Amino acid sequence: MQTEILPNCQLETTSLSLRQSSRSAILWISVLALLTRGLTLLFYLKSHPWTWFYGHPGEMGLLADSLLHGLGYSSPFGTPTGPTAFIAPGYPTIVAAVFLIFGGFSHTSVVVLIAMNIGFTLCTIGLMMHIARKVFDERTAVLAGAFWALSLPLFWMPEIFWESALSECAVIGMIALALHYRDAPTRGHWVLFGSLAAVVALINPALLPSLLAILGWLAWQTRRTSRTAPLLGMLALTLVFAPWPIRNAVRFHAFIPLRSTVGFEMWMGNRPGANGRLDESIFPSLNRHELDSYLAQGEVAYTSGKNALAWQYIRANPGVFVRMTARRVWRFWAGTGNIDTTHTCETHALLTTVFGFTGLVLAYRRRMRDFAVLMALPLVLFPIPYYITHAEFRYRLNIDPVLTVLAAYAVTQIFAALSRRRSETPVSDAVRAVSS
Repeated sequence: MQTEILPNCQLETTSLSLRQSSRSAILWISVLALLTRGLTLLFYLKSHPWTWFYGHPGEMGLLADSLLHGLGYSSPFGTPTGPTAFIAPGYPTIVAAVFLIFGGFSHTSVVVLIAMNIGFTLCTIGLMMHIARKVFDERTAVLAGAFWALSLPLFWMPEIFWESALSECAVIGMIALALHYRDAPTRGHWVLFGSLAAVVALINPALLPSLLAILGWLAWQTRRTSRTAPLLGMLALTLVFAPWPIRNAVRFHAFIPLRSTVGFEMWMGNRPGANGRLDESIFPSLNRHELDSYLAQGEVAYTSGKNALAWQYIRANPGVFVRMTARRVWRFWAGTGNIDTTHTCETHALLTTVFGFTGLVLAYRRRMRDFAVLMALPLVLFPIPYYITHAEFRYRLNIDPVLTVLAAYAVTQIFAALSRRRSETPVSDAVRAVSS
């Protein structure tokens, strides 16, 4: 009887020890990330006037202010321009809630919004470590979390007045949820998954293709137990997301399912003088000529005209378009999509790209194919719009947690292989000495 009980007790003790070790690792890495971001926040507040935050970029605050004044989603360029679909509604709504509680464009709201972004970053690190530990091992989880806690370019991301920190958390969170639901999702799980996907898409519409692909992956994984339930997920996604395109149809008398800015983004990247980087100088909020053109034509006609100009340029210069597309692909993955890109950003991007795709290949070859496919979906789908427009470093960070988990796995496997090779070398030398 004791021979059966002792192993079980040992297993329970080992499991408890591993759980405690995991919690301790997450705690210390989270503290490290919080400390680095907190110090960066203090430096930022001392070295910049607090109003600087609201102007880089300014569209989110202006849309939030319009909401608070009962004008709906309108006037994102600093002057009354009427309803807009240039920006997705999710993040401006969150900003409006912060403004409502802590004051519009106030110093307190700056601190709250940056603190909120730091909170999303900590959540992202926790989700990365959870996935790495679930699929790989503790070493991979610690390395992935530590890298995100200590990588210099990421220190400054919370100070950007944009939804980047929330999008990063959302992508890795949806992957973690898909892995959790893979075993036996209920109908309620499918409804929740679809609803969350819609909310994420309303915050960052560029993520919608990846979210649909993740939903499709989950449907395929559970096809034997949930044949019709995935339809509930799609129905929930549709119902939650639908009010936005319906509002756009009513306001603009045009079909705008995501954002009206698609044509403008195409023109920004495909026109004389474009170099594959983001050029903010031609944005209506910073360019009086473009703002006057926007006001004269209206949003739909303005963006449609820009789209026509972009495709006219592409048809007239197909070779240039191909070369520029190749350049934008490189800029996206190498982290050189900004005019003022720093070497730290380039180093971060190249490390996660090279080791991330190495880890993806290793996972696929080592019979973790379902997981590899899941991780590959956002890596393949998300960058496509930026290959044909412009590739800012900030956009790439949406999928950086996915790359970081895979990169950490690659690094641990490389070091494990080197360690095995070193331990085998003395044995080989001894065998050769005896044989001689």
